[in-house]
Amino acid sequence: MCQDCRKYITETKIYFTNGSSESNCNSILFVNTGTVNVTIDGLLLVPNQSWEVTGNRDEINVKTYYFTFASLTGSALTIIYKRYL
Repeated sequence: MCQDCRKYITETKIYFTNGSSESNCNSILFVNTGTVNVTIDGLLLVPNQSWEVTGNRDEINVKTYYFTFASLTGSALTIIYKRYL
């Protein structure tokens, strides 16, 4: 086992309404799993498109991301967080 390795977990959340999410993680992946467009902090994701924000080793992203859907019918945003233990 690697002695210099950092342990981490992944956490997945799915959102169906407009809102926000605090990151507090090393990397975060947004996936538009719905059938309508979603905008995350001004970045437009069409259905099945993704956006990943990654940090270097031992960095923690502390940003709060805000997202809005073009319509709540068919909305779904999956967010996967990589969190150090």
